[in-house]
Amino acid sequence: MEQAFEIAYDPVRTRVEVSRAGRALGFVEYGLRADAAVLAFTQLDGADEDAVTALLDGALDLLRDRGYRIVPLCPLVRGFLQAHPDRQVGVDTRFLDPPAVRPVA
Repeated sequence: MEQAFEIAYDPVRTRVEVSRAGRALGFVEYGLRADAAVLAFTQLDGADEDAVTALLDGALDLLRDRGYRIVPLCPLVRGFLQAHPDRQVGVDTRFLDPPAVRPVA
């Protein structure tokens, strides 16, 4: 039987971590700004897609439950949210769209 993923909120290191069977698999770092949690960097060490989903779902849930609006700056987090619109609750979606390209005059 495969063990479940563990999600840990580490406010001192400002990150949410994922592990399985006591083995660290990765983390997502965030910064706090007023009412927003800015997800800035994700690191995964040989983690599979299930671990990525567990980490990002866990991070989003933990931070939203603490009352933060989610600002996804990390490209991995943005890609995850673009692929899963159902998980965009509480997300500042302005950061999901590519910036508008202005024509050169």
